[in-house]
Amino acid sequence: MFRPIPFLLSLVLAAAAFPAEAAQRYWLVTPDEAASVSLMEESNDSYLMTVGTEVGSGPQIIIKTPKLLDKVHTPVDMLVEFAPGSSGLPPDMSTLTITLRGFVTFDITDRLREYLQKDKLVVEGADLPIGTHRIRMALADTGGNLTARDLTLIISSAP
Repeated sequence: MFRPIPFLLSLVLAAAAFPAEAAQRYWLVTPDEAASVSLMEESNDSYLMTVGTEVGSGPQIIIKTPKLLDKVHTPVDMLVEFAPGSSGLPPDMSTLTITLRGFVTFDITDRLREYLQKDKLVVEGADLPIGTHRIRMALADTGGNLTARDLTLIISSAP
């Protein structure tokens, strides 16, 4: 069960732990969130992006940036397009959910909503802590047909 007060308290404490310079950064996923998801681990100088199979009969979720197997370091730029799927119906962008997946799941949709441009998600300069981050995007079309796709980013120290 998600408890908003402890979660919000941990976010406030996490923000206080960073110097003023870090407070200006845009964290797509904070280090505390990544640690609680239990996917954060040091990687061996690999900077990879992998994409899981698209599941469902809803809209297409097309990850343009980063490209498959691209070397990825923070800050991260992301470009995702949402297009009609096999039904031919347009995506219903109000149904978009984006979650950080792991032992615990965090809904990060609201922090990304301002980066939606019609049928695209355009994120520039988002910080991610070192480690492995599995992000799931789910979306329905106007007929209610749902699609989900996972994006896994493995972030190491900057090159």
